[in-house]
Amino acid sequence: MSIGKNIAKYRKAKGLTQNELGERVGVSFQAVSKWENDLSAPDTMNLIQLADVLDTDVEFLATGNHSKIK
Repeated sequence: MSIGKNIAKYRKAKGLTQNELGERVGVSFQAVSKWENDLSAPDTMNLIQLADVLDTDVEFLATGNHSKIK
């Protein structure tokens, strides 16, 4: 699964809108939309924040593989 699909899956599981996720990470909802549609990818700092907000780990968001379970 792509990084965008992973972000979308976890965002929806948390009941967050793109706008809410963007606010928590400090980006626009348009940036979240681009990530979820694989038109761009979050930078390293955003990826770390996303993993934190979505209660998962960076490796899973980036690759779909878990190195640890939170």
